[in-house]
Order: sequence, then C-alpha cells, then structure tokens
Amino acid sequence: REHFDRDPVTGEPWGWEPVPGYLNPSGDRPAVSNDPRSWPTLWPDAVFVALDQPSANWINQAEVNGEAGVDDDRDGVIDNFTYWHGFFGRGVKNADLETYFVIDDSKDREWSRAPYNYYPIKDDSARGGLGLRVEVRGFQWSHVLAEDNIFWLYDIVNISDTTYNQSVFGFLTDVGIGGTNDSGDDNAAFDLLLDIAYGYDDDGIGTSDFGSWSPTGYQGYAYLESPGVATDGIDNDMDGIIDERRDDGIDNDGDWAPYTDLDGSGSWDSGEPLNDDLGKDGVGPFDRQYNGPDEGEADGLPTPGEPDFDRTDVDESDQIGLNSMHIYRLIDGGGGNGWPKHDDGLWQRMSSGTQDTSLQRANLHMLFASGPFLLEQNSRERFSMALLYGIDLDDLVSNKITVQQIYNADYNFSRPPLKPLVRVVPGDGKVFLYWDDIAEESRDPFLPDSIGNPKKDFEGYMIYRSTEPQFNDIKVITDSRGTAVYWKPIAQFDLVNGIKGPDPIGINGARFWRGSDSGLRRSYVDTDVVNGQRYYYAVVSYDQGDPEFGEQGLQPTECSKVITEDLNGNILNIDINCAVVTPNAPAAGYVAPEITGDMDTPLAGIGTGSIQVEIVDPALIAENQTYQVI
Repeated sequence: REHFDRDPVTGEPWGWEPVPGYLNPSGDRPAVSNDPRSWPTLWPDAVFVALDQPSANWINQAEVNGEAGVDDDRDGVIDNFTYWHGFFGRGVKNADLETYFVIDDSKDREWSRAPYNYYPIKDDSARGGLGLRVEVRGFQWSHVLAEDNIFWLYDIVNISDTTYNQSVFGFLTDVGIGGTNDSGDDNAAFDLLLDIAYGYDDDGIGTSDFGSWSPTGYQGYAYLESPGVATDGIDNDMDGIIDERRDDGIDNDGDWAPYTDLDGSGSWDSGEPLNDDLGKDGVGPFDRQYNGPDEGEADGLPTPGEPDFDRTDVDESDQIGLNSMHIYRLIDGGGGNGWPKHDDGLWQRMSSGTQDTSLQRANLHMLFASGPFLLEQNSRERFSMALLYGIDLDDLVSNKITVQQIYNADYNFSRPPLKPLVRVVPGDGKVFLYWDDIAEESRDPFLPDSIGNPKKDFEGYMIYRSTEPQFNDIKVITDSRGTAVYWKPIAQFDLVNGIKGPDPIGINGARFWRGSDSGLRRSYVDTDVVNGQRYYYAVVSYDQGDPEFGEQGLQPTECSKVITEDLNGNILNIDINCAVVTPNAPAAGYVAPEITGDMDTPLAGIGTGSIQVEIVDPALIAENQTYQVI
C-alpha cells in the first residue's frame, strides 16, 4: 500500500513478502480451497514437518490416476492432485472457502544496515527482518447468517535465533468507505459493549471513476484471538484456567471428545462416532479423502491435529486480549506519524492503550494491537480478526453475533452439501443443464445424527440464472428491514420427505423456501432465454437446516457459487457448480441427431416398462453412428 517503508536507494519494500511454494507459481493469486489450479503441485516440506506427516499421504491418488476434467474422487473439486492444506486437516474444508498463504519479513533490510547490522539468523546474512514467519488463513461461509463476514487468522512463528522480550502484534487498516475517491468523509467508532470497531461513509454515497453509488454500507472489525502468555501465573483471559497453551500436549479446557463406545466393547467399532478422535490427519471415515486409520485415530487420547486440541482449539491459550485500539486521521502525502513507514509512531500507538476511538468526517486509519509480551525463539503465537459488512449498523451487529458463534466453535459452522458438477449445453433459444448426484450423500459434521455421526442432511437443488457473475440481480428476497437475503431461483427440486415450505426459523422475517416435495431431478431445460445473451448459471445444493439446533434453530444453507471476471468481462474462474453460456441458433446446414425406432418394444428379453430418450448434449453424438439403449 502507499507510504510503505522502502530502501531509500533501491526502492525495495521493507515489509512482508510471500514465501514461495504455497501457491501455483504461474498464478496471480494465493491458494484458495475451491480452485486446485491455485495450489502448488505439492505443499512444501515445511508443511509436513510441522504436521509430522509423510508427504505421500497428501497425494490424491484417485485424481492422479483418474480422468482429466473429472471429479474422480467425488469431493466436489476437479483435478486436485494434492489435498488441500486445511486448517483442520488433510483436505478438510470446514469453511466454504478457505485461503492460505505464508509471508515473512526476510526482505526487510532496514536493520541489517550499519550501524545496526542485525541478522535474525546469525549465519544467514541474506535474511533481514526479525526472523518472523506468518501463516495466514482466510475463512468464509456461504450460510445466510455468515455470508457477509470473512475471518483472517495469523499464526506468527519466531524462526530467529533471538527471544524478543517486548513484542506487539497489530492489525492496521484504512477504513476507506465509499472508495478511494471518497475517503475524506468517513466516520468511525469503537463499541466496547459490542467489542467491534466500525466505519461508515458520512453521506452514504461513494464515488469512483465510473460515477457515484449508494448505499455504501458499514464495515466492521472484530478482534477475536490474541497472543497468549503462559508463564505469568495469571488467568489473562479470565476463563478459569491459568497459563494454558497450545503446545503442551494437554487438553487444557477438557472439550476434546473421544470416540463413543456404543456397544461397550472397550474399543472403537466401525459405524461408532469418532467425534474428535480422528487421528493426526484430522480425517475420519465419513470424509471422502479418508484412506484408512492413522496415528492416534480411535485411541481414546487427544492427538495433535485432531479437533478441539492444541492448535485447533482457540481456548487453549491464555490470551492477553486487545490492549490497544486507535482510530486516527491520516495526513495526506505520507505526513504525520501514522503511516506504515513510521516505525516509532506505530510502536507508540500499538503499546500505549486505547484512545481516539470515535472520529467523524475524515480519512481514517484503524489500528488494533496486543502486547507487549514475550516472543520466545521457535515459539508460535496467533491473532485473528473478522471483517464484517452490513447494510447498516443493525445488520453489522447481527453479523457480529454470528462471527462470535463461529469463533467460539473453533471456526466451525454449518456446512452446506457438496457442490454438484454441472454440465451445460447451449441451444437455439434454450439452455440444457445437467449435474451429478454427489451432493445427495453429503454429511455435515456440525450437525450430528441420532447416534453422533455427521448428519446426512441434503434436501434439494435450486437453479439460478443471472445476467451478471455475482448473481446480484436475482438477490431480491428481502427481510423485514428491506435487506436482500436470498436469491430467487428459476427452478427448484427437493426430496419427497415432508420437509417443505418456508423454514420455521427465518432471519429477520425472511424465510428460506425448502421446496414443495417435488421430487429430485438432475437436469433442467431453460427456454426463457434470448439468443446472443450471455447467461450465468448456478446449480446449488441445499440442506434441511435444523429447527432444534441450539436455542434458536438453524436455517438451511446452500453451497456457494463463484464466477469471477476481470473488468473487461474475461472469465477468470468458474466453480464446478456454475456455468457461463450464450445460446445461439445452429450454424447453417447443421443437422441435429435424431431418435428413430420404437422405444416401447424391447429388441430382446421381456419388459413392460417404457423408455423416454432425450439427446442432452448433441456434441457427444458421433457423426454416422448408431446407438442402442441397453
């Protein structure tokens, strides 16, 4: 960003830079869980050393040995030759979308110069900075309660030869509501009761090179997780536990759950709930990437890598909390003492407590910090933030409640069914869509079934059609406050199981339509289209929700739909349950394949049924070839 610390001679930035090996080197974005093209061919050795797992376990043999362009292992992702490096385990995707990248400060040569001559690793003069490495993850959920939030989790590792006695972790952001051309009229405040900072544009009108727009909405920041101090004999986070930590091999808060021994045999049997007792890889029999028991699985003891234990448990750290919160005016042109290049100014703000938490009509920065604290050599500490977005303050507050629930559940929330793999065939004045049945076998580990295993809660499909890639033009179902909540489908198919009509939970007056017991279909012909018009389609799977969950119940959730374009309309990425298509008339002289013969009379054997045949994809029909239905 602007006014960053730089080498005065070369102009090289003095700050964080990506560490190679954690993304596709030919790509232009970090690794994201729904696009294997953004992943490295194999994750770096550092991953497997940290997890104490052999790299061979991370090769997805089903995809390596399978057919290109096909979801061979039926996990909702195509051609993922290695497994996703999930926060909760090998190929585990608790969030609907997860981002992962690693940065370090090795390019920061400011203190390597004379007269300081400081090198964090004494025998490595090529490395500058303090010897800090940060593993960064972003989490997003498509559930209507969580869709306007994104979590950022930072694991900071001291790989230097030095223990730093006074360390502070911070998060600096430019509010910037209304766009870069409209930053001078922002308002911001810190609400101690809600424990969030938020900003909004004073007149609610943003400006850009393309004109004005409204509403601008609210942006909020929730400081969730802070570094811990496990050596001071004080209950810093006031949870009744003193000096808990994530690297002591102890289930400090007692929330890890072993397998359930339903038959009392004294050992785990197939079909019994494993609960948290999944083993080092965090994967169990109901996960599609499961390839058999691993170390620690079903042994009745917590193992690093399992849920609710050590690094995967947010409560196993004696967190010091938010120690400093500043909202301050930016001085144009890099003046003042609050830009990223102002080391001393930022240190003073980060270590001096909370002040200036309500400002009006200005270009604003927000700075959150925890510390000072001891950062030992080879130690790992963490902080996390949630970025919240809402149409107004009430909407923002509702999102903060959901964010806190997800955080308290160790970054877990209800998962939608797997995404179906969609194929699309354009025609003359019509578009034919068809998809697989992978979603129908989905299980949600957030919602246990009657004996405690992940619940199979698939309910149906909805088909969306839009004329723009974000599907915003069909997000027209609003709540009682007028906020758009749900998208309007052009078709919906659901199980015949009595779960139908509006869900009984709702969200501020808006209720998810669960279907009408229509019965499932896996194909659809859209005839309400215009030749030459580009259309964006998505087939989303959705679940039943759970009216009995918790105190308020849980609404149904649908899988995400992601289509990305650049500003010129060039397609960058299409998720497997989406399609972009333009119907058109066939070329002159084209002769479509046809069906001839009596389909009700079998050629051999005895049969009393009838068969209806429809040519779904003419491109798959070979010229001058006769086909027989068997």
